[in-house]
Parts: sequence; C-alpha cells; structure tokens
Amino acid sequence: MILTRRTLLALMGTTATTLAIRSAFADQATDTAQTAKAAETVDTSAFKKSGKIKIGVSAGYLSNSWVVFALQHVRWEASKHDVSEVIVTDAGFNPAKQVSDIEDLLRQKIDLLIYWPVDDASVANVLKRAVDAGVPTVQAGGGFTDAPGVTSNAYISQWKLGEMVARHLMQDIGGKGKIVAMLPIAGTTAAVDQLDAFNTVAKEYPGVELLSAEYGDWNRAKAKQITENLLQRFPKIDGVFSPSGQMSIGMAEAFDEAGRLGETVFSPGDEYNGWLKWAATHKQGGVVTFPTRAGQVAVQVGMDILAGKPVTRGVAVPSVYVAPAEIGSLVAADRPDDWWASQLPPEFLPQ
Repeated sequence: MILTRRTLLALMGTTATTLAIRSAFADQATDTAQTAKAAETVDTSAFKKSGKIKIGVSAGYLSNSWVVFALQHVRWEASKHDVSEVIVTDAGFNPAKQVSDIEDLLRQKIDLLIYWPVDDASVANVLKRAVDAGVPTVQAGGGFTDAPGVTSNAYISQWKLGEMVARHLMQDIGGKGKIVAMLPIAGTTAAVDQLDAFNTVAKEYPGVELLSAEYGDWNRAKAKQITENLLQRFPKIDGVFSPSGQMSIGMAEAFDEAGRLGETVFSPGDEYNGWLKWAATHKQGGVVTFPTRAGQVAVQVGMDILAGKPVTRGVAVPSVYVAPAEIGSLVAADRPDDWWASQLPPEFLPQ
C-alpha cells in the first residue's frame, strides 16, 4: 500500500481539528528552542562541489524496517541527481562500529554523509572530523541535533510527535489512569524528547500516573519481553504510550498472551504495517506518522549543500495524525508486518 501525497493531504484535512486538541496548553519550550535553532542558516560555500557525487550512508542499524524504507528513499532521490554511487554501512547497533564505518566512508572519498545514529554522543567527534575535512553531514529521520559536526538535519520533531501521541492517548483514556511508556534507544534525541513531551502533557492531567518508562530500541521482540515483565510488576495498566508501531505491536502481543489486552488503551503508533493491521482490526490508537521519506529529504538537503546553496540547520518532516477509522486505506494486507506505508515508487520498494 503506497501512502500517496493525495491520501496524505486528505488525511491531514480530515484530522486538522483533532490535531489541535488542547495544544495551546502545552509547554512548548523544548520544541520552540529546537525550531528556532533549526531555522538558523548554514553557510555551505565551503562544501560546494561540481561533477559526480558519491554519497556515504552510515546506518546505525539496518535490522529496523523503518531504516530500510528510509534508505530506499535515499536511493530514490539519489537517482534524480548526478550521483555516481551510494555506499551503505551497517553498524548493527554498535556505536564503536559506527564511528569506524564513518571513518571508512571518509577514506573512500565520499562527498556527502547521511547517517542514522546508534547514539548521538558517540559519533559527535567523527562527524566533526568529517565536516572539518570538507564533507557535509546530514542526519536523517531522528530528532533535531545541533552538534558541531552536523551540517543539517532532515528531522522528525520527536517532541511534536510525542505530544500528539500523548494528547490522543489522554483523550482516549479519559484523562486518568496508570500508564507505561515504551521509548526508543535510551539517550537518543528521540527518546529524550518523546518522554519530555509525554511528561509535559501529563502535567495537565493529575489523574494520570506514569508507572514506568522503558526503552525498547524500536524492536518488536524486545518491547514484548519488557512488557511481559511490566505485566508481572503491575496488576493494573490503563494505557500505553508508545509512538513506535513496531514496539506497540510487540506490547499488544504481550498483553494479549497474558489475557489482559482488554484492560488497556494503546496510544497511536506509526505506519508500521503490523501496527496498521492491529489498529484497523481493534479500532484503537490510530497513527501519528513517522515518515520514511526523511531519507529523501536528507538527500535533497545534501544536494543543496553541495551546490553551495544556503540551507537551514534543520528541515522538519512533519508528522500527521490518522484516526483509527481512517487507517484501513493505509494497510497493506498482502504485505508483511515489517512493511511501511510510504510514497516510494514500485521500482524502489524493498524486495
């Protein structure tokens, strides 16, 4: 199932009112600061290059299906430009290997580095060395980061995403109850901002209690295992805050196997096909999109940098809410759970 531009626009139109639910009451300090920083202009004259372009892609992990689809967006956009090669490395969730991978890409004389980090802090120094060597770096798809070694970001605001997910969860549980949170990799911008957004929204609801915040590494199996432990620890769980569909479906499996699925309400997840199938069947949660096209936007930003055009420190790839009743149009019933609703043309869909 391809999430077309027309479908997205239609969904945005039908859900605009829901997106605005009580948003004026949120503490926007974190997101406002990021947005202001992202709007700063970057002087790209030192990176200007003519001729064929060699792109290096440092993936902190390729076992995650979101990254696989985002990578295909990188390849699709690269095909539209004078790109001779796209070299991809996989750190397999190993921060030290990602540093080594980036060093290896630099030795191969790449002109542009696009990356997804295992850990932002671990790659900070090697990214700075890349920039000092004249190779611009673009972070693709995570939260915004303004480290000295990051030339620009094609980022998904993890704070805005987290706030949207939290608000719809609060609405669905009636503003009270005991909540567990499942977050991405500990210490990453995504995990920090999502939790901050949840806590900001939760302040408005004194009847809400956060029992535990866990880190499932965007991994279905790990999230399921963690949830099995949570179910043993807590006799009552009224709601689940989990913006990641991959982790949400693992959690739902754990609740179901424990015979406790009926006691809890799940927050919106993302476009992970397994979650889309579950949410459409159970008419619960909905979706706040985590667009895989962030990979495509990263290449677009990189091409502007190499052309010497001024860019901003960050280009936001916005998330959109899709209500449970509208999810059916996104579900790819004939595709595996590890599929993603996207705008990729057929020739660039993962095989």
